[in-house]
Amino acid sequence: MDFLEFDRYVFIAVEENSRLQRLVNYLSDKVDYPITTLEMDSLGKLLSDEQVINVQKVLENHSGYRTLRTLKTEEVFENGYRAFRSAMYPHLTKGLLKHVQVDEVNTFLSENKDLIPHFAINSAIYSDTDCNDPSNPFIVRSIANFSKMEIFARLTELELRDALEEFLKSGHLMLTNHVLDYGILTGISRFNSLVFKQSTFYLDSAMNIPIGYSGESFQKLFNEASMKLERQVIDANNEIWCLVPLLIAMNRTYNDLEFVTPYNQYHLAAIEDRIVSLNWIAFKNSDHHFAFNLPNSRIFKINQVVFEKLEYIIKNRLDERDLVMQKVVEVLETYA
Repeated sequence: MDFLEFDRYVFIAVEENSRLQRLVNYLSDKVDYPITTLEMDSLGKLLSDEQVINVQKVLENHSGYRTLRTLKTEEVFENGYRAFRSAMYPHLTKGLLKHVQVDEVNTFLSENKDLIPHFAINSAIYSDTDCNDPSNPFIVRSIANFSKMEIFARLTELELRDALEEFLKSGHLMLTNHVLDYGILTGISRFNSLVFKQSTFYLDSAMNIPIGYSGESFQKLFNEASMKLERQVIDANNEIWCLVPLLIAMNRTYNDLEFVTPYNQYHLAAIEDRIVSLNWIAFKNSDHHFAFNLPNSRIFKINQVVFEKLEYIIKNRLDERDLVMQKVVEVLETYA
């Protein structure tokens, strides 16, 4: 914020804003210009009627805003906790901290004030202890709130590698639960979360990888985390590793699936070029066949013929003489 040229900064609250007000109070002590909050319904106090209408139109056409409005608060928290446990934050920059689990909130906050500026705005602390600091800018959630969520599988690197090899050879994924510290085990994590216990910082939820101690600088923790993550890399294409969590979620929902992606063998061999534009995947169980469009996250029930043709399309093995395949391509373009 210090490098942006403006005279004041206003946070617009879509819903209840008590936590947002705490964030504003925290930031107000760090900068020389006014920072305030404003309810969405009061936007007219800041903008003209025409500007308000334009903002509302932009928001109505913004897919991210529409998704946010339809999500329930608890669903948002559960998604965040799932990202934390799996260490998967595909849209965050390296080193931007999002979540931290701590054994004692007040100790963490009092001894690590210099870490707070390195957390994202909507970041959370997971702890079963109470926070006594009214200026705390974090969302604080009890770990007990997530006790009914799915169990995260604890796998070794070898077990995870074996599961991937089976998937690449057959399209069958043996994993039905999200994997604890998945991003760290695969080396694709970018240091977006921490665990703090007994004055020690850990990179992983399993607390097998210590990276520093309470009071140490962010840069020291960042450097140590970067070195540890480099040693964790499992030899596989990042695109495959990033896709697997989605496949696990589908496997969990639809049960005992076989997948068709560019990366795994099915009736056709996997493509050799692992860097492809991935728009569709297909999967089936004993009852149904499905196509999934990644750009718009939509699932379509299809028949066996379309399923078989879709493998050729996904693996870029189109036959222009095949009229059925050309029809499938046209239908998929309509769906997309």
